[in-house]
Amino acid sequence: MSGLRTSAGAAVAEATLARLRCLDCHAGGLLSEARGERLRCAACGASFPVNGGVPSLLRGGADSQPWNPWDLDQVQKMGDSYYKRAKGELPEKEASKSFASFLARTGIYRPGASILDLGAATGHFVRSFRRLLDDEVDYTGLDITARYLAWGAEIFGTGARTAFVHADVLDMPFVDDAYDIVAVNLFHFFPRIDAALGEAMRVARKWVVWRQPIGPCNYAVKVIYDQDFDRVGVITPEREDFDFSLYMIYSRPYLEGLVRHLGGRIDRFERDTDFAPFDNTALAEFDGIPATKVVGDMQINGALVLDWHYLAIACPGKE
Repeated sequence: MSGLRTSAGAAVAEATLARLRCLDCHAGGLLSEARGERLRCAACGASFPVNGGVPSLLRGGADSQPWNPWDLDQVQKMGDSYYKRAKGELPEKEASKSFASFLARTGIYRPGASILDLGAATGHFVRSFRRLLDDEVDYTGLDITARYLAWGAEIFGTGARTAFVHADVLDMPFVDDAYDIVAVNLFHFFPRIDAALGEAMRVARKWVVWRQPIGPCNYAVKVIYDQDFDRVGVITPEREDFDFSLYMIYSRPYLEGLVRHLGGRIDRFERDTDFAPFDNTALAEFDGIPATKVVGDMQINGALVLDWHYLAIACPGKE
């Protein structure tokens, strides 16, 4: 394992350092300091912490995003399921198996390709990527929740071919063209999809592979967690002063126009039917919060029908 060790025995590998850039001035070439416990920008002097081998380059956490529920106590319970999936105590997620199969079947993944997993949580996709793509896959997981990443580093380790980075998808601390493939399974939570997808395309050398619910038209749905009228009061569409998450469901024509607007091209657009029946509502970790299950050949989350599709986006001038 290259890089400097921290007192906890972890490291930021040289391969990861080469992909990182400063949040303040956007210069690459961050340096390890303080026995690997901090990173410093050689250009502007900005400093960023490293916790257990996981660099943290983040301006604000989930609590700075009113549409992001991941700091709520009830949602944090889901982290237990991510942890158990990463460790093998629960089965691999059907989404992770399907994602790995799609990359392999389409030839988008080729031996030696690097993958950035956005919204990685504990890195539970690693199990499927290692089993179905390459047991030494070059993987980096990014998430806004530090606890999940610490668990991922604990389970999978960190080194030249496995890394975890604490950061915001909307302001990623990576140089341009840092990864061959950017894999994303969470853009349906983002209110500004142009900003999120544009940033993913910036750091992708070749492909953005995006798994997304598709509808006959565009939907913006607020999933509200508090069901007590005395606390919530009258619900109106414009309110953001209660705990909620977004489900953004787009039509195919809309996404085709969006990708063209950002300078990319949809090379493949395929419905995801590669999943076995499952019921997350039966897991204790999802008690009291919306969870997905299969009904017939469709996935539903509460009253929402999630017709998942894959978009393989060839980035401008990179494919």
